[in-house]
Amino acid sequence: MKGGPMMITNGGLSAMSRQNIETIDRNELVELSVIHIRQDLSGEEKILHFLEQVRNPYCFLSSGVPVKVCFTDNGPELAQMLENYFIRLKQG
Repeated sequence: MKGGPMMITNGGLSAMSRQNIETIDRNELVELSVIHIRQDLSGEEKILHFLEQVRNPYCFLSSGVPVKVCFTDNGPELAQMLENYFIRLKQG
């Protein structure tokens, strides 16, 4: 990413979660297939590495298709979901 690592804040994540996938500029969306997570990082570092690359974990491209991720109010937090995802990747 240009300008070094970005600073992730709860307010920033909240604003990202409210973006409308129908009106967002597609040039702002990152294709998931270009994201590579270093396996030598800790779980927390992997999450931060992913967030730095994807820029918006709620809106991105998957095989060129815009995707909007939503969570329920009483569901698990994004950080926990990402940690579980990376654990499953590591386990194969």
